[in-house]
Amino acid sequence: MKKKLNLVIKILVSIVLFWIIFRSIDLKILIGNFSNFQPIYAVLIVLCLVLNYVVSSIRWKGLLIHEGGNKVSVWYLTRLYFVGSFFNNFLPTSIGGDVYKIYKLGKKIGSTSDSFAATFMERFTGVISLMLISLVSLWKYLSYWSVVLTIGFLLLFVLGLYVLRFLSTKHSIFSKLYGSFSLYRAEKKVLGFALVTSFVVQFLSVFTQYFVFRALGLDVPFIYALVVLPMITLAGFFIPSLNSMGVQDALYIQVFSYVGVGRELAFTASILYHFFRLVVSLVGGVFYVFEENNR
Repeated sequence: MKKKLNLVIKILVSIVLFWIIFRSIDLKILIGNFSNFQPIYAVLIVLCLVLNYVVSSIRWKGLLIHEGGNKVSVWYLTRLYFVGSFFNNFLPTSIGGDVYKIYKLGKKIGSTSDSFAATFMERFTGVISLMLISLVSLWKYLSYWSVVLTIGFLLLFVLGLYVLRFLSTKHSIFSKLYGSFSLYRAEKKVLGFALVTSFVVQFLSVFTQYFVFRALGLDVPFIYALVVLPMITLAGFFIPSLNSMGVQDALYIQVFSYVGVGRELAFTASILYHFFRLVVSLVGGVFYVFEENNR
């Protein structure tokens, strides 16, 4: 029941945001903007998206410090990443992709708890890098509250570990999970590597979106894009929506208006970014079908 309610909320948020957006734009201008797209940039956009998945898989591999982690190659994790992205784009929730990755990796290494821990930490370090980059832009709008929010997020993570530690004394499942997470305490180099690669992933994400703007003939200041785009991605994690649909688009329109980008152009850029992510994720569908046919 709770899952259905969450799904309904996400759908409603996306629908309401799109309704507000379409009420405030000129559809003729929006449609005409797509004719300005310069195809040469499609290669760079796709390349950045693919590299994003590859570097994310390298980060994931680095976090697989558990027994059985040596059974897994970066290529295998990259395939899982593509399939997970495919599920995220064609299912109403991004949880589906993560569940698939955890399940398949758990079977491969022989431990669902270790798979969950590595996958969670891969996501967590990514969010941390997003928050650190976003602090620059959030400071402008939220002042010291941006720092408070970041500290609060980290404290919640620490509190979660203490709760998991308590639950580990009550049930064997939580005990296994706590044991999997505990291994990271002494692995500062592993965590440092994960954080560094997370910044690389975010830079690739920024370049992907920056090239979308350039493809439309927009000369958006790169430093501005570097500061605000991670903030938009971060908002997509915390504001309920269908894979950031509506949220990303509304923020594009608002944020890029400060550098002279019109509403229709900003919305066009956002739609194109959705489109290219969708197209690249189709590779994951091919991997999934191929794997299922060879079982």
